[in-house]
Amino acid sequence: MRTSLLALGLLIPLVACDPRGPVVGGPCSYDSTVFDVTVKAVDDAGITFDGPDGEFRMSLSELETTPAVGETLTVKRDLITEGTCTPEIYSIME
Repeated sequence: MRTSLLALGLLIPLVACDPRGPVVGGPCSYDSTVFDVTVKAVDDAGITFDGPDGEFRMSLSELETTPAVGETLTVKRDLITEGTCTPEIYSIME
């Protein structure tokens, strides 16, 4: 019995320490900007846009309809300023 209690006493502090480090995530803050982009290419994997800061891609599943090459759309970009969430999020504005 004494050995079991001693083993349990030694195990509890080890279990309480997480060797993997801090958990990624938590509260995040973003700066949002809205701008126009032009559809540069459309393929099975997604859509390439040309925006004010260069090219970026979105998957087809992120859009309700597939735009045509040359079409201009308004996009909102959320750029992370604090935390460890997704660093950049694009969404099409209606």
